[in-house]
Amino acid sequence: MSTLARHTTKQRAARDIGMQIGVRIANLALGAVVTALVVRTLGESGYGQWSTGFAALGLIGYFANFGMEGVALREAAREPEQAHEWIGSVMLLRLLVLVPVMLVSLVTILALHRSHAMLIAGIIMIVAMPFGGVGALGLLFQLRVDNRVPMLVLTLRSILWGVAVLVIYLEHGGMVALAIGLVSTNAIGSLVQAVAALKLKDTRIPRPTRTHVRDVVRIGLPIGISGVLIICYATVDQVIVYSIAGTNASGLYGSVYNLLNQAHFVPISVLTTLAPVIAASWPHDRARLLRTSRLTAELLAVTSFGGLAFAIVASTPVVRLIFGAQFVPGAPALPVLGAAFVFIAFGYLNGQLLVVLGLQTRLLRISVYALVVNVIGNLILVPLTGFMGAAWMTLITEVVVWGFSLSLILKTLEMPLPKPGRIGRAALAAAVLTALLETMKLAHAPLAALVAAACVAYPALLFALRALAVEDVRVVIGRGAVS
Repeated sequence: MSTLARHTTKQRAARDIGMQIGVRIANLALGAVVTALVVRTLGESGYGQWSTGFAALGLIGYFANFGMEGVALREAAREPEQAHEWIGSVMLLRLLVLVPVMLVSLVTILALHRSHAMLIAGIIMIVAMPFGGVGALGLLFQLRVDNRVPMLVLTLRSILWGVAVLVIYLEHGGMVALAIGLVSTNAIGSLVQAVAALKLKDTRIPRPTRTHVRDVVRIGLPIGISGVLIICYATVDQVIVYSIAGTNASGLYGSVYNLLNQAHFVPISVLTTLAPVIAASWPHDRARLLRTSRLTAELLAVTSFGGLAFAIVASTPVVRLIFGAQFVPGAPALPVLGAAFVFIAFGYLNGQLLVVLGLQTRLLRISVYALVVNVIGNLILVPLTGFMGAAWMTLITEVVVWGFSLSLILKTLEMPLPKPGRIGRAALAAAVLTALLETMKLAHAPLAALVAAACVAYPALLFALRALAVEDVRVVIGRGAVS
Protein backbone atom coordinates (compact mmCIF):
# COMPACT_ATOMS: atom_id res chain seq x y z
CA MET A 1 0.00 0.00 0.00
CA SER A 2 1.44 3.35 -1.05
CA THR A 3 0.95 5.20 2.25
CA LEU A 4 0.75 3.38 5.57
CA ALA A 5 -1.01 4.76 8.63
CA ARG A 6 2.02 4.01 10.79
CA HIS A 7 4.19 6.30 8.63
CA THR A 8 1.76 9.20 8.38
CA THR A 9 3.22 12.64 9.11
CA LYS A 10 1.55 15.41 11.08
CA GLN A 11 1.36 17.46 7.92
CA ARG A 12 -0.44 14.76 5.95
CA ALA A 13 -2.86 14.01 8.78
CA ALA A 14 -3.59 17.69 9.38
CA ARG A 15 -4.24 18.34 5.71
CA ASP A 16 -6.49 15.31 5.43
CA ILE A 17 -8.49 16.40 8.47
CA GLY A 18 -8.65 20.00 7.25
CA MET A 19 -9.79 18.87 3.82
CA GLN A 20 -12.50 16.70 5.32
CA ILE A 21 -13.77 19.38 7.68
CA GLY A 22 -13.83 21.96 4.88
CA VAL A 23 -15.73 19.65 2.56
CA ARG A 24 -18.09 18.50 5.30
CA ILE A 25 -18.83 22.08 6.37
CA ALA A 26 -19.77 22.91 2.79
CA ASN A 27 -21.93 19.80 2.67
CA LEU A 28 -23.40 20.66 6.06
CA ALA A 29 -24.40 24.11 4.81
CA LEU A 30 -26.03 22.53 1.79
CA GLY A 31 -27.58 19.88 4.01
CA ALA A 32 -29.12 22.52 6.28
CA VAL A 33 -30.81 24.13 3.28
CA VAL A 34 -31.96 20.74 2.02
CA THR A 35 -33.29 19.75 5.45
CA ALA A 36 -35.23 23.00 5.61
CA LEU A 37 -36.78 22.20 2.23
CA VAL A 38 -37.65 18.68 3.38
CA VAL A 39 -39.30 20.07 6.51
CA ARG A 40 -41.27 22.59 4.48
CA THR A 41 -42.26 19.90 1.99
CA LEU A 42 -43.58 17.48 4.62
CA GLY A 43 -44.71 19.75 7.46
CA GLU A 44 -44.46 18.95 11.18
CA SER A 45 -46.44 15.71 11.13
CA GLY A 46 -44.95 14.43 7.87
CA TYR A 47 -41.42 15.24 8.96
CA GLY A 48 -42.06 13.46 12.23
CA GLN A 49 -42.95 10.32 10.26
CA TRP A 50 -39.96 10.75 7.92
CA SER A 51 -37.40 11.26 10.71
CA THR A 52 -38.82 8.42 12.83
CA GLY A 53 -38.82 5.96 9.93
CA PHE A 54 -35.33 7.05 8.95
CA ALA A 55 -34.05 6.58 12.51
CA ALA A 56 -35.63 3.12 12.80
CA LEU A 57 -34.19 1.93 9.48
CA GLY A 58 -30.78 3.35 10.43
CA LEU A 59 -30.82 1.33 13.62
CA ILE A 60 -31.70 -1.93 11.87
CA GLY A 61 -29.43 -1.18 8.93
CA TYR A 62 -26.47 -1.09 11.29
CA PHE A 63 -26.71 -4.88 11.49
CA ALA A 64 -25.45 -4.96 7.90
CA ASN A 65 -22.14 -3.66 9.27
CA PHE A 66 -22.29 -4.78 12.90
CA GLY A 67 -18.85 -3.51 13.86
CA MET A 68 -17.10 -5.42 11.08
CA GLU A 69 -15.56 -2.39 9.40
CA GLY A 70 -13.97 -1.27 12.67
CA VAL A 71 -12.31 -4.65 13.04
CA ALA A 72 -11.07 -4.64 9.44
CA LEU A 73 -9.69 -1.11 9.85
CA ARG A 74 -7.80 -2.00 13.03
CA GLU A 75 -6.31 -5.20 11.69
CA ALA A 76 -5.52 -3.86 8.22
CA ALA A 77 -3.71 -0.87 9.76
CA ARG A 78 -1.51 -3.34 11.66
CA GLU A 79 -1.15 -5.76 8.71
CA PRO A 80 -1.45 -3.64 5.53
CA GLU A 81 -0.27 -6.51 3.33
CA GLN A 82 -3.48 -8.37 4.23
CA ALA A 83 -5.85 -5.41 3.82
CA HIS A 84 -7.55 -6.93 0.75
CA GLU A 85 -8.40 -10.06 2.72
CA TRP A 86 -9.85 -8.15 5.67
CA ILE A 87 -11.95 -5.93 3.41
CA GLY A 88 -13.10 -8.85 1.27
CA SER A 89 -14.18 -10.73 4.38
CA VAL A 90 -16.24 -7.75 5.54
CA MET A 91 -17.95 -7.46 2.15
CA LEU A 92 -18.85 -11.16 2.16
CA LEU A 93 -20.30 -10.99 5.67
CA ARG A 94 -22.35 -7.91 4.80
CA LEU A 95 -23.91 -9.77 1.89
CA LEU A 96 -24.76 -12.74 4.12
CA VAL A 97 -26.63 -10.63 6.70
CA LEU A 98 -28.40 -8.42 4.17
CA VAL A 99 -31.53 -10.55 3.67
CA PRO A 100 -32.48 -10.84 7.38
CA VAL A 101 -31.75 -7.13 7.84
CA MET A 102 -34.13 -6.24 5.01
CA LEU A 103 -36.84 -8.52 6.39
CA VAL A 104 -36.62 -7.02 9.88
CA SER A 105 -36.67 -3.53 8.36
CA LEU A 106 -39.86 -4.37 6.49
CA VAL A 107 -41.58 -5.67 9.62
CA THR A 108 -40.52 -2.51 11.50
CA ILE A 109 -41.92 -0.16 8.87
CA LEU A 110 -45.18 -2.13 8.82
CA ALA A 111 -45.44 -1.68 12.59
CA LEU A 112 -44.48 2.01 12.71
CA HIS A 113 -46.17 3.52 9.67
CA ARG A 114 -49.01 5.97 10.22
CA SER A 115 -49.66 6.80 6.61
CA HIS A 116 -49.55 5.10 3.22
CA ALA A 117 -46.76 7.47 2.15
CA MET A 118 -44.60 6.51 5.15
CA LEU A 119 -45.05 2.82 4.32
CA ILE A 120 -44.13 3.16 0.64
CA ALA A 121 -41.17 5.44 1.40
CA GLY A 122 -39.86 2.93 3.93
CA ILE A 123 -40.13 0.05 1.47
CA ILE A 124 -38.24 2.04 -1.16
CA MET A 125 -35.36 2.69 1.24
CA ILE A 126 -35.28 -0.99 2.22
CA VAL A 127 -35.04 -2.12 -1.41
CA ALA A 128 -31.96 0.12 -1.85
CA MET A 129 -30.04 -1.39 1.09
CA PRO A 130 -27.82 -3.67 -1.08
CA PHE A 131 -25.99 -0.61 -2.42
CA GLY A 132 -24.53 -0.02 1.04
CA GLY A 133 -22.38 -3.15 0.85
CA VAL A 134 -19.72 -1.57 -1.36
CA GLY A 135 -19.14 1.07 1.31
CA ALA A 136 -16.48 -1.17 2.84
CA LEU A 137 -14.22 -0.25 -0.08
CA GLY A 138 -13.95 3.20 1.49
CA LEU A 139 -11.59 1.63 4.02
CA LEU A 140 -8.94 1.53 1.29
CA PHE A 141 -8.83 5.33 1.24
CA GLN A 142 -8.93 5.58 5.02
CA LEU A 143 -5.97 3.23 5.40
CA ARG A 144 -3.98 5.45 3.03
CA VAL A 145 -4.89 8.54 5.08
CA ASP A 146 -6.15 10.02 1.81
CA ASN A 147 -9.89 10.62 1.89
CA ARG A 148 -10.26 12.86 -1.14
CA VAL A 149 -12.36 10.38 -3.10
CA PRO A 150 -14.82 9.70 -0.24
CA MET A 151 -15.22 13.47 0.21
CA LEU A 152 -15.81 13.86 -3.52
CA VAL A 153 -18.46 11.14 -3.33
CA LEU A 154 -20.04 12.81 -0.31
CA THR A 155 -20.24 16.10 -2.19
CA LEU A 156 -21.69 14.39 -5.26
CA ARG A 157 -24.39 12.78 -3.13
CA SER A 158 -25.19 16.08 -1.40
CA ILE A 159 -25.52 17.98 -4.65
CA LEU A 160 -27.68 15.33 -6.31
CA TRP A 161 -29.85 15.02 -3.19
CA GLY A 162 -30.19 18.82 -3.01
CA VAL A 163 -31.29 19.03 -6.63
CA ALA A 164 -33.78 16.21 -6.10
CA VAL A 165 -35.27 17.84 -2.99
CA LEU A 166 -35.54 21.23 -4.71
CA VAL A 167 -37.40 19.71 -7.64
CA ILE A 168 -39.71 17.78 -5.31
CA TYR A 169 -40.38 20.94 -3.26
CA LEU A 170 -41.19 23.03 -6.35
CA GLU A 171 -43.40 20.28 -7.77
CA HIS A 172 -45.20 19.82 -4.43
CA GLY A 173 -44.05 16.22 -4.14
CA GLY A 174 -44.18 14.16 -0.98
CA MET A 175 -42.48 11.51 1.10
CA VAL A 176 -42.42 8.84 -1.60
CA ALA A 177 -40.68 11.13 -4.07
CA LEU A 178 -38.12 12.06 -1.40
CA ALA A 179 -37.39 8.39 -0.72
CA ILE A 180 -36.81 7.74 -4.43
CA GLY A 181 -34.48 10.73 -4.66
CA LEU A 182 -32.53 9.67 -1.57
CA VAL A 183 -31.88 6.08 -2.61
CA SER A 184 -30.99 7.12 -6.16
CA THR A 185 -28.33 9.59 -5.04
CA ASN A 186 -26.89 7.12 -2.51
CA ALA A 187 -26.68 4.40 -5.15
CA ILE A 188 -24.84 6.68 -7.57
CA GLY A 189 -22.35 7.70 -4.89
CA SER A 190 -21.70 4.08 -3.87
CA LEU A 191 -20.98 3.04 -7.45
CA VAL A 192 -18.60 5.96 -8.03
CA GLN A 193 -16.66 5.15 -4.86
CA ALA A 194 -16.45 1.46 -5.75
CA VAL A 195 -15.01 2.21 -9.19
CA ALA A 196 -12.48 4.66 -7.75
CA ALA A 197 -11.41 2.22 -5.01
CA LEU A 198 -10.76 -0.60 -7.46
CA LYS A 199 -8.58 1.69 -9.59
CA LEU A 200 -6.24 2.64 -6.75
CA LYS A 201 -2.55 1.99 -7.33
CA ASP A 202 -1.27 -1.25 -5.80
CA THR A 203 -4.81 -2.24 -4.85
CA ARG A 204 -5.55 -5.96 -4.78
CA ILE A 205 -9.06 -7.22 -5.44
CA PRO A 206 -10.85 -7.81 -2.10
CA ARG A 207 -10.74 -11.54 -1.36
CA PRO A 208 -12.39 -13.10 1.69
CA THR A 209 -10.70 -15.93 3.52
CA ARG A 210 -12.14 -18.34 6.04
CA THR A 211 -9.65 -17.28 8.72
CA HIS A 212 -10.36 -13.58 8.33
CA VAL A 213 -14.12 -14.11 8.20
CA ARG A 214 -13.92 -16.04 11.45
CA ASP A 215 -11.75 -13.37 13.09
CA VAL A 216 -14.02 -10.55 11.94
CA VAL A 217 -17.01 -12.31 13.50
CA ARG A 218 -15.17 -13.21 16.70
CA ILE A 219 -13.69 -9.77 17.31
CA GLY A 220 -16.49 -7.78 15.77
CA LEU A 221 -19.42 -9.41 17.57
CA PRO A 222 -19.07 -7.47 20.85
CA ILE A 223 -18.25 -4.31 18.91
CA GLY A 224 -21.30 -4.83 16.74
CA ILE A 225 -23.62 -5.43 19.66
CA SER A 226 -22.19 -2.34 21.36
CA GLY A 227 -22.81 -0.33 18.20
CA VAL A 228 -26.42 -1.47 18.07
CA LEU A 229 -26.91 -0.48 21.70
CA ILE A 230 -25.32 2.92 21.02
CA ILE A 231 -27.67 3.52 18.11
CA CYS A 232 -30.54 2.33 20.29
CA TYR A 233 -29.91 4.83 23.05
CA ALA A 234 -29.22 7.52 20.42
CA THR A 235 -32.52 6.96 18.60
CA VAL A 236 -34.92 5.41 21.10
CA ASP A 237 -35.69 8.87 22.50
CA GLN A 238 -37.08 9.91 19.12
CA VAL A 239 -39.27 6.81 18.98
CA ILE A 240 -40.48 7.42 22.55
CA VAL A 241 -41.29 11.06 21.79
CA TYR A 242 -43.11 9.94 18.63
CA SER A 243 -45.13 7.31 20.55
CA ILE A 244 -45.92 9.30 23.71
CA ALA A 245 -45.87 12.99 22.78
CA GLY A 246 -47.21 12.64 19.22
CA THR A 247 -46.08 13.44 15.70
CA ASN A 248 -45.92 17.23 16.17
CA ALA A 249 -43.59 16.95 19.15
CA SER A 250 -41.61 14.34 17.25
CA GLY A 251 -41.29 16.72 14.32
CA LEU A 252 -40.02 19.54 16.58
CA TYR A 253 -37.52 17.29 18.34
CA GLY A 254 -36.52 15.48 15.15
CA SER A 255 -35.72 18.73 13.37
CA VAL A 256 -33.42 19.96 16.17
CA TYR A 257 -31.91 16.51 16.67
CA ASN A 258 -31.07 16.53 12.97
CA LEU A 259 -28.67 19.40 13.67
CA LEU A 260 -26.95 17.23 16.28
CA ASN A 261 -26.64 14.42 13.76
CA GLN A 262 -25.16 16.81 11.20
CA ALA A 263 -22.54 17.94 13.72
CA HIS A 264 -21.09 14.42 13.85
CA PHE A 265 -19.04 15.37 10.80
CA VAL A 266 -16.44 16.89 13.14
CA PRO A 267 -15.43 13.78 15.14
CA ILE A 268 -15.96 11.63 12.05
CA SER A 269 -13.50 13.78 10.07
CA VAL A 270 -10.90 13.70 12.82
CA LEU A 271 -11.18 9.96 13.53
CA THR A 272 -11.39 8.99 9.86
CA THR A 273 -7.82 10.27 9.55
CA LEU A 274 -6.39 9.44 12.97
CA ALA A 275 -8.10 6.12 13.78
CA PRO A 276 -5.74 4.12 11.50
CA VAL A 277 -2.76 5.93 13.06
CA ILE A 278 -3.97 5.06 16.58
CA ALA A 279 -4.58 1.44 15.57
CA ALA A 280 -1.17 1.08 13.91
CA SER A 281 0.58 2.49 17.03
CA TRP A 282 -0.59 -0.15 19.50
CA PRO A 283 0.99 -2.06 21.13
CA HIS A 284 4.51 -1.45 19.79
CA ASP A 285 4.53 2.38 20.09
CA ARG A 286 2.71 3.48 23.25
CA ALA A 287 4.18 7.00 23.11
CA ARG A 288 2.80 7.62 19.64
CA LEU A 289 -0.60 6.25 20.70
CA LEU A 290 -0.72 8.75 23.58
CA ARG A 291 0.45 11.67 21.44
CA THR A 292 -2.07 10.96 18.71
CA SER A 293 -4.88 10.46 21.22
CA ARG A 294 -4.04 13.74 22.96
CA LEU A 295 -4.00 15.57 19.63
CA THR A 296 -7.36 14.03 18.74
CA ALA A 297 -8.86 15.11 22.07
CA GLU A 298 -7.60 18.67 21.60
CA LEU A 299 -9.11 18.92 18.12
CA LEU A 300 -12.43 17.57 19.38
CA ALA A 301 -12.39 20.00 22.31
CA VAL A 302 -11.79 23.07 20.15
CA THR A 303 -14.62 22.27 17.77
CA SER A 304 -17.24 20.93 20.19
CA PHE A 305 -16.73 23.66 22.84
CA GLY A 306 -17.13 26.36 20.21
CA GLY A 307 -20.28 24.75 18.86
CA LEU A 308 -21.78 24.56 22.34
CA ALA A 309 -21.04 28.24 23.01
CA PHE A 310 -22.86 29.26 19.84
CA ALA A 311 -25.80 26.92 20.48
CA ILE A 312 -26.34 28.32 23.98
CA VAL A 313 -26.81 31.83 22.61
CA ALA A 314 -28.19 31.44 19.09
CA SER A 315 -30.47 28.40 19.22
CA THR A 316 -33.71 30.27 18.53
CA PRO A 317 -32.58 32.32 15.49
CA VAL A 318 -30.79 29.26 14.06
CA VAL A 319 -33.91 27.10 14.28
CA ARG A 320 -36.06 29.92 12.87
CA LEU A 321 -33.72 30.43 9.94
CA ILE A 322 -33.37 26.77 9.02
CA PHE A 323 -36.79 25.31 9.76
CA GLY A 324 -39.17 28.25 9.97
CA ALA A 325 -41.07 29.98 12.75
CA GLN A 326 -43.33 26.99 13.41
CA PHE A 327 -40.33 24.99 14.64
CA VAL A 328 -39.04 27.63 17.10
CA PRO A 329 -40.73 25.82 20.06
CA GLY A 330 -38.10 23.09 19.54
CA ALA A 331 -35.16 25.53 19.96
CA PRO A 332 -34.70 25.07 23.75
CA ALA A 333 -33.52 21.51 23.08
CA LEU A 334 -30.58 22.67 20.96
CA PRO A 335 -28.26 23.91 23.77
CA VAL A 336 -28.88 20.70 25.73
CA LEU A 337 -28.08 18.60 22.67
CA GLY A 338 -25.05 20.83 22.08
CA ALA A 339 -23.75 19.91 25.53
CA ALA A 340 -24.40 16.25 24.72
CA PHE A 341 -22.39 16.66 21.53
CA VAL A 342 -19.28 17.56 23.53
CA PHE A 343 -19.37 14.15 25.18
CA ILE A 344 -20.37 12.46 21.92
CA ALA A 345 -17.28 13.92 20.25
CA PHE A 346 -14.98 12.60 22.96
CA GLY A 347 -16.93 9.35 22.82
CA TYR A 348 -15.69 8.76 19.28
CA LEU A 349 -12.12 8.82 20.58
CA ASN A 350 -12.91 6.69 23.63
CA GLY A 351 -14.67 4.10 21.50
CA GLN A 352 -11.71 3.87 19.14
CA LEU A 353 -9.27 3.46 22.03
CA LEU A 354 -11.39 0.73 23.64
CA VAL A 355 -11.33 -1.25 20.39
CA VAL A 356 -7.59 -0.71 19.82
CA LEU A 357 -6.81 -1.78 23.40
CA GLY A 358 -8.86 -4.96 22.92
CA LEU A 359 -11.56 -3.89 25.40
CA GLN A 360 -14.53 -4.46 23.09
CA THR A 361 -16.32 -6.66 25.63
CA ARG A 362 -16.08 -3.86 28.22
CA LEU A 363 -17.46 -1.46 25.60
CA LEU A 364 -20.44 -3.81 25.30
CA ARG A 365 -21.06 -3.63 29.04
CA ILE A 366 -20.89 0.17 29.04
CA SER A 367 -23.37 0.31 26.16
CA VAL A 368 -25.83 -1.86 28.09
CA TYR A 369 -25.63 0.50 31.08
CA ALA A 370 -26.21 3.48 28.78
CA LEU A 371 -29.24 1.94 27.10
CA VAL A 372 -30.86 1.08 30.44
CA VAL A 373 -30.28 4.60 31.77
CA ASN A 374 -31.59 6.18 28.57
CA VAL A 375 -34.77 4.13 28.22
CA ILE A 376 -35.76 4.41 31.89
CA GLY A 377 -35.03 8.13 31.93
CA ASN A 378 -36.99 8.80 28.75
CA LEU A 379 -39.99 6.80 29.91
CA ILE A 380 -40.04 8.90 33.09
CA LEU A 381 -39.27 12.36 31.65
CA VAL A 382 -40.98 12.41 28.25
CA PRO A 383 -44.53 12.01 29.67
CA LEU A 384 -43.72 14.81 32.15
CA THR A 385 -41.73 17.30 30.06
CA GLY A 386 -42.14 16.23 26.43
CA PHE A 387 -39.20 16.32 24.05
CA MET A 388 -37.08 18.38 26.49
CA GLY A 389 -36.93 15.30 28.71
CA ALA A 390 -35.52 13.35 25.77
CA ALA A 391 -32.89 16.05 25.19
CA TRP A 392 -31.75 15.96 28.82
CA MET A 393 -31.59 12.18 28.79
CA THR A 394 -29.37 12.35 25.72
CA LEU A 395 -26.94 14.53 27.68
CA ILE A 396 -27.10 12.36 30.81
CA THR A 397 -26.53 9.17 28.82
CA GLU A 398 -23.50 10.56 27.00
CA VAL A 399 -21.96 11.71 30.29
CA VAL A 400 -22.39 8.20 31.71
CA VAL A 401 -20.77 6.60 28.66
CA TRP A 402 -17.89 9.07 28.64
CA GLY A 403 -17.19 8.62 32.34
CA PHE A 404 -17.15 4.82 32.28
CA SER A 405 -15.08 4.68 29.07
CA LEU A 406 -12.44 7.17 30.21
CA SER A 407 -12.04 5.43 33.56
CA LEU A 408 -11.50 2.07 31.86
CA ILE A 409 -8.99 3.47 29.34
CA LEU A 410 -6.90 5.17 32.02
CA LYS A 411 -6.91 2.03 34.14
CA THR A 412 -5.78 -0.13 31.22
CA LEU A 413 -2.99 2.27 30.26
CA GLU A 414 -2.05 2.61 33.95
CA MET A 415 -2.00 6.38 33.85
CA PRO A 416 -3.69 9.17 35.85
CA LEU A 417 -6.21 11.61 34.50
CA PRO A 418 -4.26 13.87 32.11
CA LYS A 419 -3.93 17.54 32.96
CA PRO A 420 -6.44 19.79 31.12
CA GLY A 421 -3.73 21.64 29.21
CA ARG A 422 -4.96 22.96 25.89
CA ILE A 423 -8.33 21.28 26.39
CA GLY A 424 -8.93 23.37 29.50
CA ARG A 425 -7.81 26.52 27.70
CA ALA A 426 -10.21 25.74 24.85
CA ALA A 427 -13.04 25.45 27.41
CA LEU A 428 -12.11 28.86 28.80
CA ALA A 429 -12.08 30.36 25.30
CA ALA A 430 -15.56 28.94 24.66
CA ALA A 431 -16.83 30.37 27.96
CA VAL A 432 -15.56 33.86 27.05
CA LEU A 433 -17.13 33.49 23.60
CA THR A 434 -20.47 32.60 25.21
CA ALA A 435 -20.36 35.75 27.33
CA LEU A 436 -19.46 37.89 24.31
CA LEU A 437 -22.27 36.47 22.16
CA GLU A 438 -24.77 36.77 25.01
CA THR A 439 -23.89 40.45 25.36
CA MET A 440 -24.47 40.95 21.65
CA LYS A 441 -27.76 39.09 21.87
CA LEU A 442 -28.94 41.40 24.67
CA ALA A 443 -28.13 44.28 22.32
CA HIS A 444 -30.46 42.64 19.74
CA ALA A 445 -27.67 41.69 17.34
CA PRO A 446 -28.94 39.68 14.34
CA LEU A 447 -27.87 36.12 13.66
CA ALA A 448 -25.44 37.21 10.92
CA ALA A 449 -23.62 39.42 13.42
CA LEU A 450 -23.43 36.56 15.95
CA VAL A 451 -21.97 34.26 13.30
CA ALA A 452 -19.41 36.84 12.21
CA ALA A 453 -18.40 37.58 15.80
CA ALA A 454 -17.99 33.89 16.59
CA CYS A 455 -15.87 33.28 13.49
CA VAL A 456 -13.53 36.14 14.42
CA ALA A 457 -13.52 36.03 18.22
CA TYR A 458 -13.23 32.30 18.83
CA PRO A 459 -10.00 31.72 16.86
CA ALA A 460 -8.55 34.87 18.42
CA LEU A 461 -9.44 33.62 21.90
CA LEU A 462 -7.96 30.19 21.16
CA PHE A 463 -4.63 31.72 20.14
CA ALA A 464 -4.65 34.29 22.95
CA LEU A 465 -5.27 31.63 25.59
CA ARG A 466 -2.78 29.24 23.93
CA ALA A 467 -5.37 26.59 23.14
CA LEU A 468 -3.91 26.80 19.62
CA ALA A 469 -0.41 27.79 18.58
CA VAL A 470 1.17 29.20 15.45
CA GLU A 471 2.98 25.88 15.08
CA ASP A 472 -0.39 24.18 14.53
CA VAL A 473 -0.96 26.37 11.48
CA ARG A 474 2.58 25.73 10.25
CA VAL A 475 1.96 21.99 10.35
CA VAL A 476 -0.82 22.44 7.80
CA ILE A 477 0.90 24.91 5.50
CA GLY A 478 4.53 23.87 6.06
CA ARG A 479 6.53 20.70 6.41
CA GLY A 480 5.30 18.28 9.07
CA ALA A 481 7.25 15.84 11.16
CA VAL A 482 6.31 12.31 11.95
CA SER A 483 3.69 12.38 14.68
